[in-house]
Amino acid sequence: MSDNVFKDLETPLDVSAHNIGSLDLRGTYSTQDIGTARMIFKLVNHEDLQLDLVEAYIFLTSETLKSEARAELDKENGQITYILSDEEIKHAGRVYAELYLRYIDGQALSVHKFHFKIERALIDQDLEIVDLVYSDTFENVIEQHQKNFEEIEAEMYAQLAKYRNLQLELISSGFEKLRKGEQTKILAYGDSLTYGYDIYSADKRPADTKPTSNGTKHTRERASVTYPEALESALKQVYSNVSTQNWGYSGDTVTSSFAKWDGTNPGADITLFMLGHNDSKNAQESISDFISGYKKIIERALSWGSGVIFLTPPKQKNAVDFTVDVYSQAVIQLAKEYQAPVVDMAELTEGIPASFYSDSVHFNGRGYDFIGKKLAALFLNKTILNISKVKAHDALNVVKETSGIQFNENCTMSVSEYFPTEDATETGKGVALVLKNGGKVYFSFYAEEANLLYLPSLYAGSKTLNLKVEMNFSAETANNAISYAFGTTNARIMNKPLKSVTYTTADLNWYSSAALFIDGRINASKLMYAPRRGYYTVGIENLDMYAVNLFGLEFRNAHAAIFSNNALYTLGTFAGDILTLAAGNYELYSDNAVNMPFDGKALATLEIYVGGSNRKLFRVTNLSTRISYEGTYNPTSSSQVFWRESITNIGFSALQEQIYILQDKIEGLEGLE
Repeated sequence: MSDNVFKDLETPLDVSAHNIGSLDLRGTYSTQDIGTARMIFKLVNHEDLQLDLVEAYIFLTSETLKSEARAELDKENGQITYILSDEEIKHAGRVYAELYLRYIDGQALSVHKFHFKIERALIDQDLEIVDLVYSDTFENVIEQHQKNFEEIEAEMYAQLAKYRNLQLELISSGFEKLRKGEQTKILAYGDSLTYGYDIYSADKRPADTKPTSNGTKHTRERASVTYPEALESALKQVYSNVSTQNWGYSGDTVTSSFAKWDGTNPGADITLFMLGHNDSKNAQESISDFISGYKKIIERALSWGSGVIFLTPPKQKNAVDFTVDVYSQAVIQLAKEYQAPVVDMAELTEGIPASFYSDSVHFNGRGYDFIGKKLAALFLNKTILNISKVKAHDALNVVKETSGIQFNENCTMSVSEYFPTEDATETGKGVALVLKNGGKVYFSFYAEEANLLYLPSLYAGSKTLNLKVEMNFSAETANNAISYAFGTTNARIMNKPLKSVTYTTADLNWYSSAALFIDGRINASKLMYAPRRGYYTVGIENLDMYAVNLFGLEFRNAHAAIFSNNALYTLGTFAGDILTLAAGNYELYSDNAVNMPFDGKALATLEIYVGGSNRKLFRVTNLSTRISYEGTYNPTSSSQVFWRESITNIGFSALQEQIYILQDKIEGLEGLE
């Protein structure tokens, strides 16, 4: 090989982690460069990462060429080389190419796009030998062919621009119809995962009796619910005029599905595409076939008047199929080309239990229901085009323009100087969403981190509460991202996320009995959290006869909020002054501790909360007598702790308020003196 002469086109190639970019491969080949047209990619790693390449593939496509082959990887010399085959060099014209690199153990997959030209040599042209041809100069012939190539290239870019503009207009129009409450149709287009294939579960249904648009009948059984059905049931809670249509067929690839659904415009406003699983298994089709076939389907949908959203193939139960991931990467690139939204379904289905599957690939009713209700978040909030992203210590307010919330007719906006929110609506006044009986609000967001605790911040003026909170329309939940985070013998145990909970009056904070927000004093068995990164919808409904003021949805790290900041501290034998203790929950053996509400020695629990002006609130339970005490300490008026035994016929909040009123009056009288 070293004695051969080659026409080399060279370019450096950055192999940093997850690098996706374009290469600058300058130059041209000729159709007579048989066995000598070589591409050389010099490997560089600016990030100095330890990435071990194991394979490289070249994919070539042009007006007349579709080809894929393995490139030669020379790790010792740090380069990848590829020599065009005798068949490939014959295809004159602009060639578009992609170089796929795979690293050890699927560590990363990088895709690099480039293009080059193959000029047709005169000897390969079918020219009639006449004086006109011979009188033309060689430069004129080349110039004419160059002009033809450029015209073809310009036409290709013009077509792409046309479909990009269509996508922008149609996807925006579809979401506008949804927001206005107009009739809106969502089409789910795909293979068996869209159809709802399930032949093993006890609750499976017979095959769909409605054939495809060209008359092909379904032959496979399906699950008790499909993802398009679950999506529609969720969205109808917010948009009564939305509907979904299922264009999924078992075993379909992008090539085989086109004919099954050709000829009939479904009249969809938005189309969800989820293809690629079967294509990755089809030995008769290459990834070039997949890309070109997908483009036909996409452009047909856009021509029919439907905006498009891409879904990559979801995670399989065995989670070891590399080929599906390759095709998922191709879908992501297609979405960029058409400037369309894309959902990483591997992330969306991450952490789902094995019980959601009916086999290693397909789901049962619980799995499809989970997918459909998770996808509902794309159409709520400010939509997938601009969804709110949150992490610990963020909050979503109740201003629709900023938080993207949706709510029903039993909710109204209100402003007041007493609301603890920003005065963005009216100077000096905060804003709240008033949930009357039956009022329901939906917060949709993208969680940027796992184990994200969320809880509404609200005030119940009536001091009664019956509030239902649900995640993802009460679909079954995924597993915790870090299983040991909640695997503890502590009394505040959480082993799996809740899908819904109802907060009652007993869950209101005891020291401020009309407030509810993220706090360790709420019963930990009722705290809700998003276990994984990704899309979520949280519904909040007031079931009480009295209205509540909702200020927002707050977020914390679940493990830190429950265990780190609100842990039960064991003090052992304690004889000191309880006023010296910081806020927290304590268990102690009191040996005549100072400022305790009882004398002598006894095992007790002590809760301490700190307020403004160094005020402190206490709750003590003598575990021997089972008598509880509540106390207040206001250093501005007294050096003592005022104690009262817990009284069941009146709320502590009312007692506390009376104490503060009396203290204020005493301070006022002292001032008069």
